[in-house]
Amino acid sequence: LVIGNEILRAQVTDTNSNFICKHLYRCGVKVKKISVISDDVDEIAQEIKEFSGKYTHVITSGGIGPTHDDVTFQGLAKAFDDNLYCHPTLVKIIKTYFHIENPLSPIFKPAYIPKQAILKFTINSDTNLPSNFPCIILKNVYVFPGSPAFLQVNFKNLYKILFDTKKRFIQQELFLNASEDVFANALSTASKEFPNIVFGSYPEEAKNYKVRVTIEGDEKTEIKKARERFCNLIPSNIVVDYTK
Repeated sequence: LVIGNEILRAQVTDTNSNFICKHLYRCGVKVKKISVISDDVDEIAQEIKEFSGKYTHVITSGGIGPTHDDVTFQGLAKAFDDNLYCHPTLVKIIKTYFHIENPLSPIFKPAYIPKQAILKFTINSDTNLPSNFPCIILKNVYVFPGSPAFLQVNFKNLYKILFDTKKRFIQQELFLNASEDVFANALSTASKEFPNIVFGSYPEEAKNYKVRVTIEGDEKTEIKKARERFCNLIPSNIVVDYTK
C-alpha cells in the first residue's frame, strides 16, 4: 500500500513500490497487488483490513511523519479496532535523533502507534550498528516510512528477516525477431500446459530482435521443459541466438 496524496497528484514519483518489489522478488515473494491511496483514515483502514485478510503480508509506505496528513497509524489502528498510544521507545529515539525535548513538538507524532503494534529493529548492514528507526508491525501489516531515504535503509535491513521464503525465482529469456502475433498462440499453449511457469512477452526496440520473452519459475527442470515446448511451437528462425 503506497499512501500519499502527493503520489496521486503526481507531485512526487513513487519509487518505493519498485524498490520493495525488487527486494521481495530476491527472497521468493510474489507481489500480488499494489494500491496507491490517499491520506484518508477511513480509506487506509479499509484497504489495510481488506489486504490483511487476503494476503500473507501487507507492506505500507508513507503517512507516518509529523504533519496533519500523516494518518497511517490512525488508519492502521482503526483497521484492527485499536487505539493509539505514545510509545516510550519511539519517544526516546526521536529525542536522540532530532535533539528535541519539547513533548508538544509535532516531531513526536510518529511515536503514537497502535497499542497492539510491536517494534522490529535490526542491524544496519552498511554500518553494523543498530538501526535508528524500527519497522512498526501489527498482525501481518508492516509499516515503513514514505521517504525513500528512510524506507530503503529500513527495508534493505529487514526484508530477508521478515519475508524470506527460502525459495528463489529462476528466470530465462528468449529474444525473438518477430512481432507478438507470430508466436501469441504458441505462448498461450505453453502457458496452459505449464501452469506453474510464468511467461512474459515484452516488445522492445532492439537492433537484433523485436520481443523479449521471459520464462520464470522456481524449478529448473520445469523451466527447461517449458522453454523447449515453447520453442518447438514457434518457427526456429525467429529465435535470436546470442551464444554464437
